Amino acid sequence: MKTLITGGKSSQALKLLKAFSGDQVLLADYGEAPSFSSAQYQFVSLGERNEEITAHNLLSACLDQNAERLLPLHAFELEAVVKSAVLFEEFNIHVLLPDLLTFGKYPLTGAANMQNWAVYDRGELIYTSAPAIAHDHAGELNGVFYIEETPEGLKYTLFTIS
Repeated sequence: MKTLITGGKSSQALKLLKAFSGDQVLLADYGEAPSFSSAQYQFVSLGERNEEITAHNLLSACLDQNAERLLPLHAFELEAVVKSAVLFEEFNIHVLLPDLLTFGKYPLTGAANMQNWAVYDRGELIYTSAPAIAHDHAGELNGVFYIEETPEGLKYTLFTIS
């Protein structure tokens, strides 16, 4: 599977490579992209940042690169992509974010522990850095989350970059 991850020049995006070891990963970012690649990943430019057409720009990049899955990491991209998720699905591009109805219940900042994180794809746990606390939430979680144990239970914060 080909997965496009935004914020590709950030250390956070590079940290996610281990979760997608079976995929061909496109590390996409705004502005110029580094010109080197490896067997698992390559860098892709998304052009200049324009927040008015974020979803359209990301959809075009996915289509141009034949990406089947999109993981937006920039905080400014999330709402635009969540609102356009149906359009992405119409083009057979799966978006790794909570759906529009549940998106608001996951904070974008405030994770106290950034070492514990997990990737869920339509409820299936596909990678975790914290196997002792990350549980399979079939049908519930979709995206990358920081996970914290709290007295009230597990707290999930969306994995984003500024």
